[in-house]
Amino acid sequence: MRVFIAIDIGDNVREKLVQAQDRIARTKAAKIKFVEPENFHITLKFLGEITEEQAEEIKEILQKIASKYKKHEVKVRGFGVFPNYSYVRVIWAGVEGDQIIKSMANDIEKELRKLGFKRDKDFVAHVTIGRVKFVKDKVELMLTLKELTNEDFGNFTVDAIELKKSTLTPKGPIYETLARFELKD
Repeated sequence: MRVFIAIDIGDNVREKLVQAQDRIARTKAAKIKFVEPENFHITLKFLGEITEEQAEEIKEILQKIASKYKKHEVKVRGFGVFPNYSYVRVIWAGVEGDQIIKSMANDIEKELRKLGFKRDKDFVAHVTIGRVKFVKDKVELMLTLKELTNEDFGNFTVDAIELKKSTLTPKGPIYETLARFELKD
């Protein structure tokens, strides 16, 4: 099964991100495969294909890590791109006040390296909004994204870490929560 570790975002933030997707789509500056609103999340670590046995080990690790951290608020604000503005492949919304999320991601990284998972690039907390297939009008796309640079999409409470299964389909991925680990109150 293909899995990743993530944090779900709040519905209030989800609605505002959909409005931002609509703003970008209206420009017709690029062909973008937008992420379905129900699939918005913050990825802590992508694991790829794993076995049932590995899933059980990972669940134990996530339970321990979740029990160390308190529920807390974060703000989703502004837009950015990967890898850079001259070659846009991914459009994302930023996460402010993410020191605790960064710390959780580092703990997950450390523990899963012991199980043989390879190290990810430096962690950047973000919510992927869309994947750019090709750009028709670079200037218009940049102007629209720049308008969203300081946009406030609201706050939500980080209350759990989730192990999610990703099933790839021609219409896009289908995510299913395999296990949810609540943070401390």
